[in-house]
Amino acid sequence: MGRKPIFGIKSSVGRELLGSHNHTAVLTPNVSGIPEDHDSIWRAVERIRGSTTMSGCNRLVQLLKFVVGSTLKGESIYLKETTIGVAVFGRSPDYDPKVDTIVRSQAWRLRAKLKKYYATEGMEDPIVIDLPLGHYVPVFSVRRAPEPGPEPEPEPEKHSE
Repeated sequence: MGRKPIFGIKSSVGRELLGSHNHTAVLTPNVSGIPEDHDSIWRAVERIRGSTTMSGCNRLVQLLKFVVGSTLKGESIYLKETTIGVAVFGRSPDYDPKVDTIVRSQAWRLRAKLKKYYATEGMEDPIVIDLPLGHYVPVFSVRRAPEPGPEPEPEPEKHSE
């Protein structure tokens, strides 16, 4: 009694993030460790989307939105190469990711763009979104403002005689 259920029912999985209205009910685990403030993460996604680094990279933005949305909805266990290929890149459910490397190559491009974004335009962003190598589940981190250090001590005055 009083325990959080291990699984919950979710609807509108996958394509709804890309604008389709296909509805499917699936069991999804309740994922802990996801920041409570989803709005700040979505604002970070929008800053990335609107950046010059991502200009003209619509498919990469779709990939980013899909993996972030799936993770925030507690559906990160479904972020597999085949699932992403079907949901984001329009591949048929029986496509072979060993032959068609679209997901891996685009994930590699997205990682490179995110690295460039956070090294330039996004240097001051409070939320950092990372897509670790070998995984499709994004990691969110909060940048802390540098704590003010102690006041530097004034240099002693030099007396000339």
